[in-house]
Amino acid sequence: MTVDSFYLHSPIITGSDAEGAGEMFRVTNLNLDEIAKTGKVDYSQDFFGKTTNLTVSGQLEAELAALALGKVYTFGPTFRAENSNTSRHLAEFWMIEPEVAFNDIHDNMDLGEACLKFCLQYALENCKDDLEFLQERETNEDKQKPVDERQSMPLLERLHMVVNNDFVRISYTEAIEILLQSNHYKKKKFKYPVEWGIDMQSEHERYLVEKHFQKPVIITGYPAAIKAFYMRMNEQDAQGRKTVAAMDILVPGIGEIIGGSQREERYEVLLEKCKQFNIPEDHIWWYLETRKFGTCPHAGFGMGFERLIMFVTGMTNIRDVIPFPRTPQNAEF
Repeated sequence: MTVDSFYLHSPIITGSDAEGAGEMFRVTNLNLDEIAKTGKVDYSQDFFGKTTNLTVSGQLEAELAALALGKVYTFGPTFRAENSNTSRHLAEFWMIEPEVAFNDIHDNMDLGEACLKFCLQYALENCKDDLEFLQERETNEDKQKPVDERQSMPLLERLHMVVNNDFVRISYTEAIEILLQSNHYKKKKFKYPVEWGIDMQSEHERYLVEKHFQKPVIITGYPAAIKAFYMRMNEQDAQGRKTVAAMDILVPGIGEIIGGSQREERYEVLLEKCKQFNIPEDHIWWYLETRKFGTCPHAGFGMGFERLIMFVTGMTNIRDVIPFPRTPQNAEF
């Protein structure tokens, strides 16, 4: 029997910050009242003998497994202590994360596009009545909204648009130039600024998909400064700007639905990136050793399960597609 890929149970409690952003929930059994009184913390006396956190991603462990097994994926809860109180963000959500040895950024884009199309095609073939009901609900709801807040196309049309079209592939630099040249920008209709180096907002992503291309879009080559430490460094562009082999897949109504990258397999480069992101070597020594003692190009991505369900169902708030949403200042149950 041939196994095409392996499912990996990645840890929920971890000593590593996979994103390097520090937005993690601390795990401890130390006496917090005593710490508040004395102001002293000795993490060597904590349960695991060190600082630990709830995971933000199973990716680092999936990379290790992919280098051993070729193709792996993990699917489990992830946690972000990010104060993003928006309709697209949760503090606790589930994420599907494939990782494939010998894949580069182009293979990764192919896999992400195929994965998303497969999921949507399955829903269209097996949940037709449900989708028609959800489309009718959305249409009735849109009638109560201002014109500029309504969906640009019906739910089923959005799903078919993704399934039936090849995804447009452009660089981040090209995307910024399109936005800057748009009438939308010239008429000051974007709420957030547009310039090279920004982390694009949902309004920018949706403009590219819904207005400019009218197709799903994959953006690559993001500025290194706004992406995670593990993403592979590209050669500097003509202006001397540093970018990484990252990719985001954008769809109508949502914006980003998949984010991924080719990983930095070069030991010395990865070591330098850890220093830039203030990630102590002893926190991810095991990850560094996957490069130090032999590695290969590899790539993967993450697709938030709840954001996928948002897109399939047409819901406009991510809190409506998970039974017990965890968001800033909200943990009712």
